[in-house]
Amino acid sequence: MVAKAHYGVKMMTEEKQRTETPDQTPEDGVELSLPKESIEAPEPDKGGSRLRRFKSWYLGDKKKSIPITVAILLLIIFAIPSSRYKLAGLALAKNFTLQVMDATANTPVSDATLKGGSLSVQTDGNGKAVLRLAVGHHRLSITKKYYADRQADVVVPILSQKNPATVAFTATGRQVKVVVSNTISHQKVGDVKIKVLDVEAKTDKDGSATIVLPVGIASSQANLSSDGYNDSGVVIEISDKTIKDNKYNLTPAGKIYFLSKLSGKIDVVKANLDGSDRKIVLAGTGKEDDSGTAMLASRDWKYLALLSRRDSDLAKLYIIETATDQTTAIDEGNATFALTGWSDNNFVYQVDRIGYQLWQPKAQALKVYNIQTKQIILLDQTKGEGTNDTDYARESYEYGQVYLIDKNVIYVKGWSSDYSNPGALNGRQAAIYIISATGSGAQTLKTFNYQAPENGSIYFASIQNTAQQIYYQVVYNYGNYQGESTNYYAYVNGKITSRDDLSDVFNKYRDSSPTYIQSPVGNDAIWMEMRDGKKVLVLGSQADQNGKTVATLSDEYQVYGWFSDDYLLISKKSSELYILPRAGIKKESELLKIADYHNTTRYYPRYISGGYGGL
Repeated sequence: MVAKAHYGVKMMTEEKQRTETPDQTPEDGVELSLPKESIEAPEPDKGGSRLRRFKSWYLGDKKKSIPITVAILLLIIFAIPSSRYKLAGLALAKNFTLQVMDATANTPVSDATLKGGSLSVQTDGNGKAVLRLAVGHHRLSITKKYYADRQADVVVPILSQKNPATVAFTATGRQVKVVVSNTISHQKVGDVKIKVLDVEAKTDKDGSATIVLPVGIASSQANLSSDGYNDSGVVIEISDKTIKDNKYNLTPAGKIYFLSKLSGKIDVVKANLDGSDRKIVLAGTGKEDDSGTAMLASRDWKYLALLSRRDSDLAKLYIIETATDQTTAIDEGNATFALTGWSDNNFVYQVDRIGYQLWQPKAQALKVYNIQTKQIILLDQTKGEGTNDTDYARESYEYGQVYLIDKNVIYVKGWSSDYSNPGALNGRQAAIYIISATGSGAQTLKTFNYQAPENGSIYFASIQNTAQQIYYQVVYNYGNYQGESTNYYAYVNGKITSRDDLSDVFNKYRDSSPTYIQSPVGNDAIWMEMRDGKKVLVLGSQADQNGKTVATLSDEYQVYGWFSDDYLLISKKSSELYILPRAGIKKESELLKIADYHNTTRYYPRYISGGYGGL
């Protein structure tokens, strides 16, 4: 169309020319037709078409075009460091860690103050502080007493910080090194707060701290404190020539309670784990006697069960709450008491009532005192039959046969009668019983019939094989010299099973068997045994006899208890109390003595893990 329109214009022009100049002819040079190139279509404008297509897409599909544009702009901006941080800092903030190190000693500087803008933080025992800062460049000020103030230019990266930024800090006073260890375990103690003059510092994870003090003093009083430890006042030595090393110990917090006769009376005393700060909790009245006095601490040391004759001719049973040292009488009367031990916050004990005739029932009872309810629960009591001292049959608890395992009380009751009353036991049964220390779930585990036609008897002996198992030796005496027989049984996982391989065990431990004492929280126990001819303290699981040796000791030592799950207690000569770390010691000299204590003559046969203080 364009070519034809162009051609039409040409023809009209030619026609006009011929009219105006009729004497001219084609030969005169006037074209009567268009050139060849004029009638062909022109080449398309490729650049212009692409631009038009892009413009059309960009304006027509803004959901894609605008985000792409923003991304391109951000890439351009982030490629330039100066603009990268300014832009990122508007939207991003990061935790930035800075570590301040002493320029001379190359040790962490604790309690230095870092300020950046409105933020102000202090370095910890490792010289580190964390600030929440916008991404980009910042100038921080660092100050501490007896250090030269300084400025630090830092860059908070957009990505995560790999390592703390480190700044050297120059001291202007005398540098002193302080190292703090655990008194019992000798392990270094971190995060110990040190206060001396007007300076504060903290030990690092290795128990070390470098502090700077003013020039011109040779020593100064200081205070060490840390969570879980007793505060300690110390004297820090200062040198004007070298960095003086000062080494101190901190004792774990907590109190040990024990009986003492240092005053001439039997007192209840408490002390720190290193024996310091000794105080009388309950002073003796002078009426106490060795045979009627005993004390057992619960495994968490929150409560003490005390048997003591304080204000009458008969001993009473008391509970002492160690949080307040308040003493409360929980049971008393015309009776004697025997302490069995603690099962969590339940205290189990036996009552022998005075004045009961041999044939009377309820002459003996097993009871439990519950700390939470402050109530006494009757677990069991004995039976009795007859009318006089010759025709009676009485039930009684077998001496030394009461155990506490897995929050249960396992015990033995048997029958006896006068020799002149033939056949009084016929048809009766001795038995091994179990009941929860809360008073529920009573069961008879195993019964034993009195088999003799007359004057027969059954004798029980027992050994705690592990903290979870009991071995029993049961001897049947048929009376009238008709002989006897012996059977063996094992208590395991709440059941009694017959065993025929235990005679050697009872021969081995005829005089004494190991005392297994459970840990307060976990499933571990400690006991003592002979290994390669030497007496060792063993730590293992409650159900395992193959624990690891944590100390090799002389024959004078025996197991005593735990303090938390971290420390073990042993006694020497039944009158000296020592503590050691759970990890053990290499030699006896590493033991830490707490105190001498008074061990009464009251004997607890087969004393097991129902508390501490019964040995």
